[in-house]
Amino acid sequence: MQRSEQMTFWEKIYIPEILRGLAITNYHFARNFMLHTAHLFGLKKDVNATSTTQYPEERKHYPDNFRGSHRLTLREDSSVRCTACFLCATACPAQCIYIEAGESPDPHVEKFPVRYEIDTLRCIYCGLCVEACPCDAIRMDTYVHPRIWGFDRKDFVEQKELLMHRSRVLAEKGRDGNMNEMLEWYKAQDAAVYDMQRPEMKTYTNREAPKHYAEAPDRIDDLTAIDRHPERSGK
Repeated sequence: MQRSEQMTFWEKIYIPEILRGLAITNYHFARNFMLHTAHLFGLKKDVNATSTTQYPEERKHYPDNFRGSHRLTLREDSSVRCTACFLCATACPAQCIYIEAGESPDPHVEKFPVRYEIDTLRCIYCGLCVEACPCDAIRMDTYVHPRIWGFDRKDFVEQKELLMHRSRVLAEKGRDGNMNEMLEWYKAQDAAVYDMQRPEMKTYTNREAPKHYAEAPDRIDDLTAIDRHPERSGK
């Protein structure tokens, strides 16, 4: 699409463009109002009143170039392709990738990630980790958006097993496999921690902290405190 560099006379005086914008807005308002009213009486049910997607009952079809959640690719023997070179963690502008390297049992591979974790609360989904990887070990073609459900920060740390599992699901169940699994997980978690009879009561999960968090057990609480009280950070 080539954008016009020169505005016409009517565009320069702005008033016609403002009126045109108001006309479009009022048209959509009147159309949606009439359709919603018709839906109340059982009419025009086949016509959507708004463009809002009623997630999770309705889902939009993500395009092929959608930059979704990460996955670690696998070799033919189902082992992780990552060689723990730390290039993805180095290139990450949000510093959300944590890797713990270990000696690989495969004599042809020097290292492998004993632990590979991505903090999705910090991740900005820029794709630089994918670009930096020299062995195509990490991709963002899962067609799954970031997880939006959790009670604390640990719930949003994606570990190596989950990142590898997405590759298996993509190979076995195809494009929509990971999204369908995530929706099933949402339903299971909602049933486990939410009581419809007492909506004010929510049960918090009791998970073990990742090892690099466990070394500093107050790290998450300290970060939260600093967010709330910047003067504690010493800055």
